[in-house]
Amino acid sequence: MIGDAQQGSSTLAALVVVLLLGLAALTAWQRRMDVSLTLIQDQARYMTAFHQAESALSWGLSQSWQGDRKQCLHPPGEGFRACLQASVVSDRWILRGESAVVPGLPAPLCLYRLVTVRPLRTPESGGDDAFSGSPREPDVLGPYYALVPLPGGWLDYPPG
Repeated sequence: MIGDAQQGSSTLAALVVVLLLGLAALTAWQRRMDVSLTLIQDQARYMTAFHQAESALSWGLSQSWQGDRKQCLHPPGEGFRACLQASVVSDRWILRGESAVVPGLPAPLCLYRLVTVRPLRTPESGGDDAFSGSPREPDVLGPYYALVPLPGGWLDYPPG
């Protein structure tokens, strides 16, 4: 009878080994899921900043600018802003779209676009259409300018 009492111990030991292997596999899977979740959160933060920077560029293209060598505008209630600065090339300007500060990113994300400027007709000048003249040089300051994006002018790095 003593032999009959010890027959289930190897089955019990095998069951404990299978449970430990399952626990180890689940722990490894949990760690992998934590890393994946962190990557997904980082990508979501980046996409938020990217879309804000794109919105800033789009909004900046629709604004009237004073033609200063460097100026920034931002819409009320929004965290992003658009900045315009003169380029090294005389007839080109650089429009920078800057996202708001997104928690988890070290700095605002910036996108760049090469543009040229055209003077806007004002009611005082007697014009009824939106644009007049040719693109102006960055050194020439006028009342207000509209931005015209240059073909192929997308930049994904800080110029200069």
